[in-house]
Amino acid sequence: MNTPLFLALSTERRSRIYLLTAAEGSPPAALEQVTTLADSATDAGALVQHLNSSVGSGDRSSVEDYLTDLPEAVALACRRALERAASSVGLPAVPSDLPVVREFFATSPDEIVEHLQSGITLGLQFLVTNESLPDDVRLKATLFGDEMEVPYTPSPQWLPAPNGAPLLDRTYPSEDDLLDVFRDPVWETFVSRAYWLWVQEEDDPDSASATIVVEHFDQLIDDSNVFLRFAAEDDSDTEGRGPLSPRNRFELYITLLAMTADLDTLLSDWGEDVDSVVRDDMPLTVLAQPREWWVPMRDAADRLFTAARTGALHDLEPRTVGEEVLIALATRTSYVEWGRDTADLIGVTAKFNSLPTDPEWDGKYEEILPHLVGDVDVEMLWDRRLDGIEDPEDPTNAFLLMGDFRPAAWHDVLDGTAEDVDSAED
Repeated sequence: MNTPLFLALSTERRSRIYLLTAAEGSPPAALEQVTTLADSATDAGALVQHLNSSVGSGDRSSVEDYLTDLPEAVALACRRALERAASSVGLPAVPSDLPVVREFFATSPDEIVEHLQSGITLGLQFLVTNESLPDDVRLKATLFGDEMEVPYTPSPQWLPAPNGAPLLDRTYPSEDDLLDVFRDPVWETFVSRAYWLWVQEEDDPDSASATIVVEHFDQLIDDSNVFLRFAAEDDSDTEGRGPLSPRNRFELYITLLAMTADLDTLLSDWGEDVDSVVRDDMPLTVLAQPREWWVPMRDAADRLFTAARTGALHDLEPRTVGEEVLIALATRTSYVEWGRDTADLIGVTAKFNSLPTDPEWDGKYEEILPHLVGDVDVEMLWDRRLDGIEDPEDPTNAFLLMGDFRPAAWHDVLDGTAEDVDSAED
């Protein structure tokens, strides 16, 4: 991106200050009026020189000294223009001349606070930013091998704004306030950062104090790849969720994700010799079903995956035989292990490790299906000794009141759930 340029156009009575910005490959250059001075061209030229020097060097101390002698409205307009100009320079949002010691994603606000405080104690610059990952928006920490010291300025902008974003809010919290700072939900929505540095005293450049800076910018976090974000909280109370503890639900959610991807591949490559773990593990009665039959199965897996991900436990209750079969598969030990491998592959295992434990229910995946459905009748479909039990006319079926488990009925809404489905669609 081309360096922004301040210009002055003067007449006998006044001078207008403009900001010129242009980017390679973008529409024509933008010229915006910053302010008007009722002064001579010489004064306007001096102001422009200070403004351009600040943009080029990143040091605003000289221009701030000059602005203090100008009308407050003019000084404010220039400071805002400097914010926009500095943002458009395209400089990195980290001190690039400092050696990086370590980078990591924090698991909690407490961890961030501990490391930030340690950085101040050791005199090592510490930068916190937020980043969109597949499972969540996470706090990323960077520890540098040196410290930063900057001159005093009444309108500070020590690091260039990331991605050219306008400033939304800037605060200078104390160390005692840091935990509340990093628990603020704004970190999950807007581009944000926090760092500390030595700031010279206004009247004594030989003395400096450690200053913590927290900045939120008027730009939403790009969450286009946060399609896997797992909600730690669910919509039920602790007793009502039973075996759907946070960790069990996470394992169910990641396993259903793997199953959805498997069925997606099956449908995409239909007609070829494609392997499908899910299809191969289905009861024999459905293996020969056409592609049209498998589409609702993929959609059902995706619906259950979403319910497990968001914590909507009521929506996790199977509405069809096909969904009961999917839950029965997803809670098998081999499928849970498949889900764990998937979690490692896409980098969301840390989320699982951060979830609270439930000693009573964690690991009892076999209890999930009866908790959601009330029985495990669907598991009899895999017993070859019971071939024909899927037909409601079968004597055993009629005795157990199982219902219609034939392939043609797998996608029919079960009695007792039709009203729920209608309510959800409305």
